[in-house]
Formats: sequence, structure tokens, C-alpha cells
Amino acid sequence: MGKVLFVACTNVGQAMIEGIIFSKNVESEIVGIVNLNTKRGLSKANYHTYLDISEKYNIPLHFCDNVNDQMTLDWIREKKPDIIIQTGWSQKFKPELLNIPTYGCIGEHPAPLPKGRGAACINWAILTGETEWADSFFKMVDEYDRGEVYAQKSFEIKEYDNVKTVYDKVAMCARDIVLENIDNWTNGVFDTITLDESKATYYKRRTPDDGAIDFNCSAKEVHDFIRAQTEPYPGAFFMRNDEKIYVLSSTNTRKSYNNNKVGDIVGVTETGGILVVCGDKNAVELRRYRLSDNSYGWFAENKLFKDKIY
Repeated sequence: MGKVLFVACTNVGQAMIEGIIFSKNVESEIVGIVNLNTKRGLSKANYHTYLDISEKYNIPLHFCDNVNDQMTLDWIREKKPDIIIQTGWSQKFKPELLNIPTYGCIGEHPAPLPKGRGAACINWAILTGETEWADSFFKMVDEYDRGEVYAQKSFEIKEYDNVKTVYDKVAMCARDIVLENIDNWTNGVFDTITLDESKATYYKRRTPDDGAIDFNCSAKEVHDFIRAQTEPYPGAFFMRNDEKIYVLSSTNTRKSYNNNKVGDIVGVTETGGILVVCGDKNAVELRRYRLSDNSYGWFAENKLFKDKIY
């Protein structure tokens, strides 16, 4: 029976772990899970402690600040994993960690490698209007996202998707890939996919301040910008009276208002939204909002939003 250890902290890892637990066909055994401690983890989007999984299924769970610290390395080494699967982890694995498993470490990356290397790739995929995307598993080496790719599974990004629903798709792809390959991987059997490096792209890390909405863009671009950064991420926002108004949901209406200015509110919708004119003179519908004090509401029900959003 092969042994797998997970270094994971998000819903994607949860899907893979539970997929193995519930499968009647997988023979490999989960010998441990390394997770971020809750103090650090709660500041991370999609964070999951896995405490319920650990307790219910008697899987050893170790929390850490740094996956490369000596205590964590010793804990992992004691589990004698054949492979380690990493997902949602921002810390780079040092050579000592990469060399612990019998057959190496496998990273999960939510992009069709070599396209989409780097950080925040789901956010960037939506921001840049991608419709065909994929989840990838690769051999972890000393350089980020550069090892051989072992498996990929494609999916579509629809206009009605947001970053949360796309990550749900990633989680299902990751689960399916693991169930199809885990027993081979824990026995040292790997297929590889030849990559076309001419298609390689790289995404830079995003910060909360990158969420400022520019309504001079087209209505579609504004809608994509909002859905790419909604909860559980910090969110897209605009400023009103020195307060950040976070926009949680929107729709690209494709309605034109040539006689109005950018930022004008030109209507209220039956779905709780307001219609705001954008740079291409089309309107985007803004629906749900969150204020700085974490109060929520529908734009259509807030009397502050009548004529202009600024």
C-alpha cells in the first residue's frame, strides 16, 4: 500500500483528501497532513483547518508556520511518505523537504502549465477573460512550477463564474486527477506531458489595493474585475466619502447609455442591483456590497446610491 502525505490548507486539498477517503478503488493511504497554523491560515483565502477530517478519520495532522522548519521536517520524515502532494501552499519547499518522499513531491497548480505560472492565477484568468482553463500536477523542483507535468484536466470558465465557483471547479478537477493517478504515483509510476514553452505566461502576486475598480473600462471588464476578486478574496471596491465600498457581485448587462457619464446610476433592477455607466457607455449591474464594518446589503436598497456611485 502506497503512502501519501498532504501539505495543504484550502478547499482544493480538502477535495483531494476526501476523494481518497471516500473512494472504494484507491489503495494508497494518507499518512499525514501538514497545514498552516490557524493564526496564519485565517488570513488566507479558502483556508481549511482539516480538524474535522483528522478527527473523524484518524489522520495525523500537524500545524506549522513554516513547512521547512526542523520540527515539521522531522514530523514528515517519521511518516515515511512515498509521495507528498502540495496544494495552496505559498512557501517554497527546500531541497531537504523535496528529498524526503521516496518518489518526490508533487505540486498542484490551478493553471494549464506552462500558461499561468506564478501567483493568483485564477484571479488573473478571470481578469484577462480566459474561458478555457485547467488544473495541473507537476514534479516539484527547486524552481517554481518548472518540473515535469504529470497530469492536467481542463474546464471552462463561464461568464457567470466568479473566483469562488472557479476554485470549486479546480477542486473537482484536482480530486479527479488524484483518484485517477494516486496509486501509480505512490508506486513511482509517472506519465509526463510535453509542454510548449512558447506558450508560457507568468502572473504576478496581487494585493488588496489592486482591487480598485476603474469604471472608465468597459462594462465587461468591470464585471470581470469584480467577479475575479470577490469573497473569499478581499474584493473589488470603489471609494465613496473616503470609505471603501466592496462590490461582491455584478452582471454585464450590455445596455447602452450614450447620453450619460461614467459613474452615473441609470436604473435599479429587480435583482437588487443598480445600473452604472462604464467607459464604453454600457452599464454594469452592481448587486451585493460589503462596507468596511462588514455590513452587507443590496445596492438597490441603499438610498446612498441614487445618481452617482462616487
